[in-house]
Amino acid sequence: MEKRILFISEKKSMIANALIDGLTLGAFQVMQVKANVTEISRAAGDPSDMPEIWILFMQGTETRLTEVLSYIRDQVEEHNVRFFAIGSKDEIEETLKDFPPGDLKGSFTRPFRTDEVVDRMAMEAMKVQRLSESKRILIVDDDATMLRTMKDMLSGRYRVYTANSGMNAIQMLVNTEVDLVLLDYEMPVIKGPQILEMIRSETHTKDIPVMFLTSKNDRESIIQVMSLNPVNYLLKSLPQSEILSKIEEYFEQEAKRG
Repeated sequence: MEKRILFISEKKSMIANALIDGLTLGAFQVMQVKANVTEISRAAGDPSDMPEIWILFMQGTETRLTEVLSYIRDQVEEHNVRFFAIGSKDEIEETLKDFPPGDLKGSFTRPFRTDEVVDRMAMEAMKVQRLSESKRILIVDDDATMLRTMKDMLSGRYRVYTANSGMNAIQMLVNTEVDLVLLDYEMPVIKGPQILEMIRSETHTKDIPVMFLTSKNDRESIIQVMSLNPVNYLLKSLPQSEILSKIEEYFEQEAKRG
């Protein structure tokens, strides 16, 4: 598997160039891009084939990074990007003060040792390789807290993607192959049953397994979706260990069917 890094920097410098050279010698393909959402998006390319390690290299506070960080956060949460930051202690603390701590894999404070950064990126590349061989799960829920909770629970064993609406889920399934969709029932605009109907109506998605994970526990709601053949119907009130067990059990059964 090719080791690729998207290297985002506010400006070119000898320090940044030296680090890029070190990463290149470490067998990484480094794509350097300016800290601009349009340019980052263009360099990242198709979500199904974007570099999975991103480094933000900060060299001053002259550039406002609010939009850039918002874009990076979306890619971390939706596409499993592994995000790192490099800068002075003050730059990192000030720039990332509102960035979700769980979305930052690590940071390096200047002055840093290039070999330490390269070694850490090599470890991350190995993790990416292992996850690339794991089952892929898409979680669809409009509750941000639930999305994060489920992603934290599953990401150690599976490759996890998230979508906070039905339309986002459908768009993601167009570009991303998944082995299971965990779908909420009650969502604004398009509810879970309608999303499942849309999935079943498209040739390239009709066979994707869908498992409901919801708070709706009335008999009428359950009966309504059974005709759409979900692989299971789980309640959010279940212990996390039981939810994880049900997912594992499903994949084990699929493996036995061959």
